[in-house]
Amino acid sequence: MPELHLRVKTPCGLLFFYTLLLAADSTGVLRLGLLCALLHECGHIAVFVALEHRLPALEASFSGLCLSMRGVLLSPGRELLLAAAGPGVNLGLAAAALLWMEGPAGYGYFGLWFACTNLLVGGFNLLPVPGLDGWRMAGCLRLLLSGGVARRGKAAPYI
Repeated sequence: MPELHLRVKTPCGLLFFYTLLLAADSTGVLRLGLLCALLHECGHIAVFVALEHRLPALEASFSGLCLSMRGVLLSPGRELLLAAAGPGVNLGLAAAALLWMEGPAGYGYFGLWFACTNLLVGGFNLLPVPGLDGWRMAGCLRLLLSGGVARRGKAAPYI
């Protein structure tokens, strides 16, 4: 059975940081945000497994959970698909939550927060800013449109 490799940078500091944040979260919005971020990364993991037929290496730090792409060479099209998977999951879950609330369930506090948080996480990650999925997607689109190919060492180390 394949193993999931998880590297935690400063594990004690990270645990203390999240413990303080969760203790101060009286509304539950932070818990929901962490759930949406985890679902976002699950989208990346699912596509990585579909493309590479193995589990990725993960790194956890104060900035969040990331797929380590060191040593992984993907074509621009496959890398674009991998980068779009996380925001796609968030935007799809936001749409699904809103559609579910249109039915007999009706609008509720949790459903609205879940939809809004997924929309924010997915939309934020689509920004073309270094370190976010949008930046990687823009680079892949540029390579695809110019007919370039991926080169080892030129890709960002994380998704």
